[in-house]
Amino acid sequence: MKMYMVAMVMGCFVLIMLSGCIGKPEPLKQSLSPNQSIIPVQSAKVSDKGQGRPDALKGDYQVVTDRLYSKRFDCELEMSVYLPPAYSPDTKYPVLYLLYGYGGMHDSWFTYLNIHQVADRLIDEGKIDPLIIVSPDYGNSFGVNSVEGEGKDPGSVDIGPYEDYLILELIPYIDRQYSTVTARAGRYVGGASMGGYAALYLGFNHPKLFSKVGAHSAALWNYSETDQFTGQRDWLYANESLRDNRDPFKLAESRQLNELEVYLDSGTEDALAEKDYLLYELLQSKGIDAQWAPHPGGHDGTYWSSQLENYLIFYNKSDGVKK
Repeated sequence: MKMYMVAMVMGCFVLIMLSGCIGKPEPLKQSLSPNQSIIPVQSAKVSDKGQGRPDALKGDYQVVTDRLYSKRFDCELEMSVYLPPAYSPDTKYPVLYLLYGYGGMHDSWFTYLNIHQVADRLIDEGKIDPLIIVSPDYGNSFGVNSVEGEGKDPGSVDIGPYEDYLILELIPYIDRQYSTVTARAGRYVGGASMGGYAALYLGFNHPKLFSKVGAHSAALWNYSETDQFTGQRDWLYANESLRDNRDPFKLAESRQLNELEVYLDSGTEDALAEKDYLLYELLQSKGIDAQWAPHPGGHDGTYWSSQLENYLIFYNKSDGVKK
């Protein structure tokens, strides 16, 4: 168990935790292997008023670092935004909100997994339609609203109104600031590990906002002896009321999810595969459009990298989203 816990933390993008607002001490820089490199990222400081687009949109970079002032946090929070080749304000693009794993950062999907390169290739090959990918900073919050003292902090979670930020501030900002499909048919949410949990939580609680939910190696619990990271579980589900509103198993029972498409996958050597498959079975029993796609691998970047093409094809296969 201890060895697996260490491996899972290392697998969640092998990055130092980023929490809170811009202006706090800088995290340690990621140590890169010889075959990895930092992609060009251009910063763009933009107000919450939605006045004008970042200068980065006028350049050649396809991944920009954008900043949004959050009224709920009273500070700026960062995000990475992928713009498809030949991005044009005259075209409306679907948006994938992509959430990193525990200990990750808003740019992890790009600097560590290089999803932008896979997206470029699939668009060029005509396998997916052009789309925007937004990966926001949400700390180690699991995407929920939380307050101090609500549950016992295991020591590394981030507490605050993160759900409100993501749903009520980030999404409207992206729709103002970029050329997006604003209907739910063109809005998707997904993530890996903690991000997989967060995608299920947000998608199941807000099915009128999202049409597709992807949970990749999602962190899930069913209170069996095989549960991992029980400190995080007990913080999230500190009482029955919180569990009813946060547990994807409970939400699948209580929410109307028939209009959602759900994609669940996990490495066959991942101890979380058991829980993810159980959720798939529950969704199937409820008549919800759910896919289960296990593949060889563990709970790490090697596995997620191997599945990026499958992920993107699920979210935006080139069979048309009405613009």
